Amino acid sequence: MTPDEIKKKIDDLQKRHEAVTQKRASLGGQLQAKKEELAAIIQEVRAAGYDPKNLASERDKAQQELETMVEDFETKLTEVETAIAAFDSKK
Repeated sequence: MTPDEIKKKIDDLQKRHEAVTQKRASLGGQLQAKKEELAAIIQEVRAAGYDPKNLASERDKAQQELETMVEDFETKLTEVETAIAAFDSKK
């Protein structure tokens, strides 16, 4: 390599290094922002009375409870509808 080629190569490497360094700093800032956002979400979940580590099982438990309540409501509603229909048929 000639001295000019070496100089061009060094200049190119410096520019590439600077670009990578800037991108790294940018990504570091984005990562920090996401970490802070995640910490805020975790705090919000805890404030709501849930453990973030067990959130999926808590969701499943709540869904099962809701489904049971809906089924119970439907059963009772059917009983009432049947009683009303029986009452109306006696008129």
